[in-house]
Amino acid sequence: MKYIKAIIYSFILLSTIVQAEESSLDKAKNGAEELWGKTKDTTIQIADSASEKASEYGEKASDLGSKVAKNAKDTGSVVWDKMKEAGTATADSARKGASKIRSLVGQEDCKEDSSSCNNPKE
Repeated sequence: MKYIKAIIYSFILLSTIVQAEESSLDKAKNGAEELWGKTKDTTIQIADSASEKASEYGEKASDLGSKVAKNAKDTGSVVWDKMKEAGTATADSARKGASKIRSLVGQEDCKEDSSSCNNPKE
């Protein structure tokens, strides 16, 4: 009888320990699920925030690129006009200088095929 009582008490003790361990496992499981939920929510928030910032930076970069392209076109046009003006002024100066040299040398009459003659061909 003592053995039967000892076995029954052992079963009661073991069942209490098993229930306590199941309770601890349930708590650990619930804690892990809660932590996973918070981690998932935080990750989603970070991804959304990063996406919004990337979109904002993309729009700003696009605007800046458009402004740079427009400014480059305007600047190129101004530079081209100035280069044409400089070329015209250089050609005029060269004609005047050649005319001055011809007058100093005494070559007033100029032949059309002469290299020292400055007859602009149109």
